Amino acid sequence: MSCCVNDDDPFPVDDCLFADTFSQTSVYKLLGQELKIIQLFGANLGVAAPVWESALQLCRYFGEQHVEWRGRRVIELGSGTGVVGILAARLGADVTLTDLPLTLPQLEANVCANMPSSGWPSAPPTVLPLSWGEDHMRFPSDWDLVLGADIVYLPETYPLLVDTLAHLCKNKAAVYLSSKMRKEHKTPSFFEEHLPRRFYVQLMHREDHLNINIYRASLRKDQ
Repeated sequence: MSCCVNDDDPFPVDDCLFADTFSQTSVYKLLGQELKIIQLFGANLGVAAPVWESALQLCRYFGEQHVEWRGRRVIELGSGTGVVGILAARLGADVTLTDLPLTLPQLEANVCANMPSSGWPSAPPTVLPLSWGEDHMRFPSDWDLVLGADIVYLPETYPLLVDTLAHLCKNKAAVYLSSKMRKEHKTPSFFEEHLPRRFYVQLMHREDHLNINIYRASLRKDQ
């Protein structure tokens, strides 16, 4: 799914979903790229509307690790504004951005707003709906990287997220998850209990002052 929209009106005016909403555009300079990210508030997007610090920290971590993006197939879960996946696409990755259907117009607007003047170095990012544990089997398992930023905060979704990750990683994809470690949402239990049941999990980086951890995971051989 893709949608190139008018710069002055990035969301469909005839959709009642966007009544009584407002958008805010912020500019982020990451890994030598300048991203203009539209955040739509008041459209029942909830946590999908803003750019979260965990997403920015994941981008910066990849820059510090000098990750090579060209030629890599990447899928982002719970993309929200799409800042992580769009950055990867601008750096040469073949990216699929996923989230719940309600979020897709915001994602599509941000993809269009961040197309490089010379065109996408690989392919334009694909935007698709994905509900964990429900329709993940529609997606292939041939990814190189599976990414997620601040998607671990609802304990009832943790088994569904693990099932989805296991399917996406059948062909040895590496998972990178950046999360604020919210004890009130049992975020630590996801990385200490749920995910290790099917994945090897390694803490790669921690920002103490932000309480953000970045983990790398790979599917266990017996899965």
